[in-house]
Amino acid sequence: MILFLQLALGLLVFFVIYNYLLYPILLKILVGNKTLQYDSYGVEELPKIAYVFAAYNEEKVILNKLRNLNLLDYPSHLLEIHIGLDAPNDATLSIIEANKDLKFPVFVHHFTERSGKANVLNQLFYKSLKLIDFELVILNDANIISKENCLLELVKYFKNSEIGIVGAVIENAINEQTEIAQQEKFYIQNESTLKVQEGILWGASMGAFGACYAIRSELIKTLPANILMEDFYLSMHVLDQGKKVITNPRAIVYEDLPGSIQEEFKRKRRISTGNFQNLKTYFHLLWSSTFSLAFAFFSHKILRWFSPIFILLMSGISVLLFVMNPSSFWNALFFYGLLTNLFLAILDIALQGLNINVNLLRLHRYFILMNFAMFLGFIDWLKGVKTNIWKPTQRL
Repeated sequence: MILFLQLALGLLVFFVIYNYLLYPILLKILVGNKTLQYDSYGVEELPKIAYVFAAYNEEKVILNKLRNLNLLDYPSHLLEIHIGLDAPNDATLSIIEANKDLKFPVFVHHFTERSGKANVLNQLFYKSLKLIDFELVILNDANIISKENCLLELVKYFKNSEIGIVGAVIENAINEQTEIAQQEKFYIQNESTLKVQEGILWGASMGAFGACYAIRSELIKTLPANILMEDFYLSMHVLDQGKKVITNPRAIVYEDLPGSIQEEFKRKRRISTGNFQNLKTYFHLLWSSTFSLAFAFFSHKILRWFSPIFILLMSGISVLLFVMNPSSFWNALFFYGLLTNLFLAILDIALQGLNINVNLLRLHRYFILMNFAMFLGFIDWLKGVKTNIWKPTQRL
C-alpha cells in the first residue's frame, strides 16, 4: 500500500513539474533560433477583413478603443468594424454613436436582450454581416488596444492556405502598481512564449488569446449557446479541421486587467469552467493522427487543467504517508513541504497587510489561489453551465 501511494505521489509530482517547468524547457530547446517561416501578403495583396467585437457595459474603455481603431494601419476600403452590443445599460452606446466617425466604416449592432458574448458573436456571424464578404475576421475584446501594425501582422501569413488562425500576444497587460501585477505579467508572458513556440514547431498554438486573433471566415463555426471560452473552442475547431494555428509575436495588443487577486480569481474560475467544456468537445484530439497536436494539447493544456486535482491528491497522499510512516525521510519531506507551502501563503497575506510585497511570495500565493480557482471551475463544470452571461472584469 505504501509503495503504491509513493509511486502515485511521484507520478503526480512529475506531471505538475513537467507541465510548469519541463515542457517549457523542452519547447525552448526544440525551437532554438527558429522563427515563423511562411510566405507573407504584400500590401497590394491584402484581403478584406471584418473587425468584430462584442461589448456590454464598457463606458470606461470604449472611447479609447475607438481612438485606437482609427490609428490602425490597414487600407480603409478593406476593413469594416462591427460592434455587437449585448444590451448595455450604461453610456457605451451613446459614446460609440458620438465617436464612430472613423477612417474605417463602423457598424453598430445593438441587441436589446442580453445573451452573452458567444450568442452575440453568433448573431453577428450569421445574421448581421455576411461572412462570405470577408476572407478573414479579426476577433477581439472591447478593452483591447492594438499596436498600429497589429492587423498587418495578424493578416500577412494567411497567404498560406494551411493557416487557419493567427493569434496576437499581450504585453503590458496590467497596472504595475496592483497587487498581482508582476505575477500576472509573468504568467501572460510565459503563456505567450509557449503559444509562439508551439506555432513555430507544429503550427499548433494551444488556443489563440481571446484578446485578439484572426480567423478564416470559412472556418468559423456556430458557437454553443453556453460556451465560456469561445476563443479556445474556435482554435481547436480549426486544428480539428487540419489547419494550423500560430501566434505571431509581432502582433501585439495591450489589455487593462486590473491585477486584483479577487477579480483574477473569478476570471480564472470562469476560464477553467470553459476549459472543461472544451475538453469534453475536443478530447478526441488526444488520439489525433498528428502526434504533435496531441502532444501539445496534453502537455500544455490538459495537464494544466488537471493540476489543481493533482495538487490536492499530492497533499492528501503526503499527509497519509506521513501518518503511516513518519520516520521515512521522503514522507517527512513531502509532509513538511506541504506545511511550508501553506505557511508561505499565509506569510504573504500577513506581509501584504503590512504593505510589504515580496514578489516570490506573491507568485507562490498566486499559484496556489489560481489553482484553487481552476479547481472550483472544474466543480462548476460538473454542476453544469446554464448560461455564459457574466459580469465583466472591473475596469480601472
